[in-house]
Amino acid sequence: MPINEKKEMTHIGLLCPTASGHLNPMTTLGYELKQRGHRVTLIGTMDAQSKVLAAGLEFRAIGEIDFPAGSSAEALSNLGKLSGLDAFRYTVGLFKRLTTTYLNEAPSAIKNAGIEALLVDQASFGGSTIAELLNLPFVSVCCALMFNRDVKAPPFITSWSFAPSWWGRLRNQLGYRLIDQLAKQITGLINPILRTFLKKGRKKLFIG
Repeated sequence: MPINEKKEMTHIGLLCPTASGHLNPMTTLGYELKQRGHRVTLIGTMDAQSKVLAAGLEFRAIGEIDFPAGSSAEALSNLGKLSGLDAFRYTVGLFKRLTTTYLNEAPSAIKNAGIEALLVDQASFGGSTIAELLNLPFVSVCCALMFNRDVKAPPFITSWSFAPSWWGRLRNQLGYRLIDQLAKQITGLINPILRTFLKKGRKKLFIG
């Protein structure tokens, strides 16, 4: 490519939870993409703003009423007082509220920003559905234990040891079924939207 020919870069959007374990690696990835010439914007709640701007990225706020500044620290403090299934149920309820906010507000924020592709944290439930609704290519990013299932591997929320025997696989299957039941609050929000979208016959774009 000639020196004076500028390569066309992409405006990339980031979707991820505000928790440091998700926000830090995503903003680091965003920073590297910006260093390579891309424009990078994170769409998130107000508690993410300071870290996003410190990384030199752009920021678009959503959920300013439901998730005002300081709400993330309060939620994590509440979660720290729980354990086991109680902690998982609390987390599911929190992510249900976040998913509702993302589904309601993120599509317009992404469109108004002129974003052309998305990097979606695997814990940002509904993120891939939003990409499909907007007909945008997206990459799924794992900033924590992967949610991908393998009947040979214990569910990520358990402390179970690896057991390759038939009873170990059966135990894992039952664990995944329990997760499905507990997570119905979230999938119940996403699946109807996705079914309606698929009925329209729009093309699904996926990079990964």
